[in-house]
Amino acid sequence: MKNKNNLQIIQQKLDTMQGGEARMKAILEAIKVADEAKEPYYQMLFRYEYAYEATFHDDPPKAMPSAVEFSSIFEENPDVLGPDGREMYLMIMQMAIDPVLYLPQIPLSQWEGMMEQFHSLVKRFNLGHRIYWWQMCRFMQYIDKNKAFEYFQKFWKTGRDALSDCRACERCYAVRMYLLMGDEAGAEEHAKPIKSRHIRFCGDAPHLMLLAYIEYAMDKGNLKMAIPYARELKRIGHRDRSDLSYIGAVLRCYAYSDLESGIELMANSFAWIVGMWDQKKMYDFYKGAWTIFHQLSKQQEEIHLALPKTIGCYQASGIYNIKEMEQWVYAQAEQIAQQFDARNQTDAFAKDLRLAVKEPRILM
Repeated sequence: MKNKNNLQIIQQKLDTMQGGEARMKAILEAIKVADEAKEPYYQMLFRYEYAYEATFHDDPPKAMPSAVEFSSIFEENPDVLGPDGREMYLMIMQMAIDPVLYLPQIPLSQWEGMMEQFHSLVKRFNLGHRIYWWQMCRFMQYIDKNKAFEYFQKFWKTGRDALSDCRACERCYAVRMYLLMGDEAGAEEHAKPIKSRHIRFCGDAPHLMLLAYIEYAMDKGNLKMAIPYARELKRIGHRDRSDLSYIGAVLRCYAYSDLESGIELMANSFAWIVGMWDQKKMYDFYKGAWTIFHQLSKQQEEIHLALPKTIGCYQASGIYNIKEMEQWVYAQAEQIAQQFDARNQTDAFAKDLRLAVKEPRILM
């Protein structure tokens, strides 16, 4: 009973903490206490909270070890969490699968195995059928966009349940998929409830929609289309390191529309890439940073930046040659792109990088 009381107190303290690095560290300590006490309820609960914190406020791949450990504990204690246990189990396994898309060192075969395991849980609990099809879609979009759209259509036609993402996020997914297929009218139809604020937002909506439109517009060279979306995303999408993809998209637009603000945003975000596991977020940030340095190089040779000491290009003087920085961030983005394409056996990232670094035909 003493152990349970202590764990309850720890849980109450965690509930009062704001999301971020400090809370993640506190949850790790809580996991140690729960493991020492051998209390499976709290062993699973704290692991779930750590995975959730990593997914939505920090570095999503960090959720993966916690999910594996949760699975083992759950299978030995399937009834401890009560009626909510099956939903938590599926959700944390989903949080373990999500980051595979962004970790090129994990082979396709391992992702396929994880998806088979997840699908078996979906069928076992008769829950999460809709999100299963979205998982298939989101990975396939970098391999075969037509196949991805087929999975998206299955996702959209499958009924919602307790494991489904919020309706606003699902609308954002639809916008992304229709833009991927070059169907602006289809994207706009799904975007209407979001743009009119006739749908409840979560922490990733309308961010995901804005990101999709910025990337689509900049790939088309349509700066006029991208600017309002980038301004809105800059206002709401610079909260923590989980926003690095949003920041990268904004940088890509601001390089051509508001360079001064873009430089400031880039400089303030560099520290977040340190120790990052999520390679896609790093790639998106580097891609956007390249456009900033590329445009700035047309105006001056050097810039003063307060960059972290652990970054490979660090200069103790704080003075950086802009051309050298342009080359350095490009090399980082290119290396990550090559790793993704090698894993996925496509050239999708190489094409994406070429679109970003090509001098665009800016439409105003």
